[in-house]
Amino acid sequence: MRPELEAKGVRLVTLCTDTPKQIQMGHGMHKLKAPMLSDPQLEVIDKLGLRNMGINVRPPDNRPGLPIPTTLVINAAGKVVWMDQSEAYPQRSDPVRIRAALEEALA
Repeated sequence: MRPELEAKGVRLVTLCTDTPKQIQMGHGMHKLKAPMLSDPQLEVIDKLGLRNMGINVRPPDNRPGLPIPTTLVINAAGKVVWMDQSEAYPQRSDPVRIRAALEEALA
């Protein structure tokens, strides 16, 4: 899916609570291609209002909560044109739904 998206000018970027060192290890282990941005203090997560206080897991600094699993489609002007969230931490957005949202945003 990624080459198809890149051909349309779409960039995939992830934001996680992992440290840069953890991200580097994960990239190699999982052969990830997309850039991963580190937010271990949840500063950006909090600015976006995406902290899930209902989860019983803590980020590296032991503050309560982790990010709500969220997928955003942001247009070239920086406007969020689609958002999908899950309260179940291990659950992520369905690629079929993401593709449909991207096709609509790019139309």
